[in-house]
Amino acid sequence: MQTVWDHVRLAAARTPDRTAMVDDRGPRTASFSELVEEAEAMAAGLAATGLSPGDRAAVMLPNIWEHAIVILALHRLGVVPCLINPRLKPDEARALMQAGEARLAICMADEAVAAAAGGAVGDGRVLCVGGMVPGVADLASRRGNPADLAPWLPPDPEALSLVLYTSGTTGLPKGVMLPHRVTDARILYVPTQCGLRHGHHNRAIGLMPLFHAVGLYSAFLCTLTMNGTYYVHSAFDPAAAVDCIERDRVTFLYGAPAHFHALLAAPGFSEEKMRSVETLVYAGAVMPGPLLDRVRAAFPRAHMTNIYGTTEVMNALYMPDPAGRPTKYRPGFYSDVRVGRIGSGTGDLCDVGEEGEVLVDAAADATFSGYLGQPDATAEKLVDGWYRTGDIAVWLGDGDLELRGRVDDMIVSGGENIHPEEIETVLRQCGGVRDVAVIGIPDERLTERVVACVVADGTNREVLDAWCLASPLADYKRPRGYVFLDELPRNAANKVLRRELRAMAEAAATG
Repeated sequence: MQTVWDHVRLAAARTPDRTAMVDDRGPRTASFSELVEEAEAMAAGLAATGLSPGDRAAVMLPNIWEHAIVILALHRLGVVPCLINPRLKPDEARALMQAGEARLAICMADEAVAAAAGGAVGDGRVLCVGGMVPGVADLASRRGNPADLAPWLPPDPEALSLVLYTSGTTGLPKGVMLPHRVTDARILYVPTQCGLRHGHHNRAIGLMPLFHAVGLYSAFLCTLTMNGTYYVHSAFDPAAAVDCIERDRVTFLYGAPAHFHALLAAPGFSEEKMRSVETLVYAGAVMPGPLLDRVRAAFPRAHMTNIYGTTEVMNALYMPDPAGRPTKYRPGFYSDVRVGRIGSGTGDLCDVGEEGEVLVDAAADATFSGYLGQPDATAEKLVDGWYRTGDIAVWLGDGDLELRGRVDDMIVSGGENIHPEEIETVLRQCGGVRDVAVIGIPDERLTERVVACVVADGTNREVLDAWCLASPLADYKRPRGYVFLDELPRNAANKVLRRELRAMAEAAATG
């Protein structure tokens, strides 16, 4: 077993002088040996704050250079990074830090976020990046002497390595606990399934967020493991990304469908500028057929792969060379997958051609160990040694699976998982709203667009949008469309018929 730190230190031993990282915010680069030295200096400084192996540290940063260094430094120290989406609002971030019992928080220099973090971890235990906040120390001032660090010792494979977060139905994201044993499988599926070749010819741009599993393991850590160069992309800018791909001859591109939609629409985009891309992987959602055709044409030299998975299991299914039928997958190299009858035990399996729920072996190398502080939620998803994905699929005669939908009603928009219940709870509190149901409808750019179907008196779209903006709801979860109805369609059991709502909303969008 190799840990996160093992993957980086061994890459540095192989090619110490090769460029490991390039910053997009200034003329800053680091060779592999310099990257290790910088991470160890940061680790020594963080140790001086009182952090000890096994402690948890909340990290709430965008895709900046410092985020990458902090992740490596915490792993070198034996501290568990809890990677929080920086787009969440301060109160939600504070709740996650408190629930995770974080002993330190690292965030951007934003007074509201820093105050919320201080309320969770305690005064004097917040470090900021990118500016000064009164009473809060700058992360850059916390570098120490690497010689003061204890020697590196391999941890227990089942010891906690990382906490990543996935959307929860109650509004508070669940902390997905990832032990050290998952690291190899979550990195090495890219060469085994996606065709990435080992060698310092690899050059990748960091489009996917570091606080997401694929952004961390599959793009950042995999690039370093393969002795390639990782180009930091601090905030997604399609035109800047196109320039980077052309200028730096990027060979490895990992993104969500929304990223590729934006790249193709960027000023100055051309097929010629993409000719360096050899390996193209997308995840987070099924790519709509028309967009898939455009991407294939725009990246003529790239070997394409679509990865299906969740934060909990990572790479359960994959689709090599996607075309024509963009929902047909096969089990991943590190996964054991079955299809069970919905509502039955995990041993009641479907026949070929019969729809059921995708189940992933909990003993598979990449599978998580549970949800942080939520044993009931863990017991709902890990059943008799299998992880319930909540996705519906059918076995095909050739041994592949076709995804058909979701057991629940989760919306995948712009690469983010969004639960309708969370948005519905916010909208129901707005004056005049009598009933509401939130759905997702197809969108070429976002994969799905969040739409609220509302029964209301004396309100309109502008009022509802302002209400959401003023609420604790993260901005990316806000509805991008509203349909006003006299009543919501329901069945005899009073359950909302979301399929009918989707048809109505799609018709309204078309009209």
